[in-house]
Amino acid sequence: MIPPLLSMLATTAAPFDSFDYLFEVKWDGVRALAAVEGKGWRLWGRRLADYDHRYPELDVLRRLPSGTVVDGELVVFHQGRADLPALLKRHHLLAAERIRQASRLQPVCYMLFDILYHQGRSLLEEPLYRRRGVLVDLLNPLEEPRLCFSEGVAGLGQDLFEGVLAQGHEGVMAKHQASRYRPGQRSPAWRKIKPKPWLPCVIIGYTPTSHGNAALHDFRSLLLAAVDQGRLRYVGQVRSGFSVLAKADLAQRLARLRRSRPVVACPRQAQWVEPELYCRVQFQQRTAQGRLRGTCFRGLFGADA
Repeated sequence: MIPPLLSMLATTAAPFDSFDYLFEVKWDGVRALAAVEGKGWRLWGRRLADYDHRYPELDVLRRLPSGTVVDGELVVFHQGRADLPALLKRHHLLAAERIRQASRLQPVCYMLFDILYHQGRSLLEEPLYRRRGVLVDLLNPLEEPRLCFSEGVAGLGQDLFEGVLAQGHEGVMAKHQASRYRPGQRSPAWRKIKPKPWLPCVIIGYTPTSHGNAALHDFRSLLLAAVDQGRLRYVGQVRSGFSVLAKADLAQRLARLRRSRPVVACPRQAQWVEPELYCRVQFQQRTAQGRLRGTCFRGLFGADA
């Protein structure tokens, strides 16, 4: 019996071109690995969570030869694009009858992009381009709509990135064609390329430098608020993205806007300012509480720019 493997993970990157890399759509779904042994099959998530019972329509995996392990993304399509909210509604179902009904009304597509074992033989040390060759040779004769091969292109990563964003997809994956599969490891041989979202924010305060410069020629971070469900709320702070000149100009503006209390509830201690300066803030992710992570200042806008 082949033990469940952890997923190989990617680092983040900006769009680039290279014929050493294969570029494919980053499908907005749930990552899953599957194993076929004897007459049975298993499906699990990137942290080894058991997904077998959630997707009965993937019983078509039995058509793959025994001793096969594949890696891919579970996707629900809507108008040609991956619909993550629709998939998550399915993913969290527990009642067997509701799962069976959902599998008929909104079946998933398993977008396969890698094969780790073939007929019991490990392919982990084989280069990516050979593994994918084995995978496409397995899938093509099946002509099974639930098991799809994730096509890729070599070299033209920036063109593909622009194209898939225009089509409404999440982004692009870039994988070195000679890369080996490293279970559970995050490797720069695999790169995920997504646009960074930005949010219009209002500056509500700042943290002074460690020496407490009273004239405010500098600051450590800006505290931010944004409109959420019709109300202004604290969303976090930003420390990076300032040029020397921009920071000096902003410091002078903030010095003229000081107030004694924050305009919204804030868990941090800071020097508060009137909410008159609006800025663009890029971020990596947003927490369940609405806080921004991985922030970067991208300048003032509106009349303040």
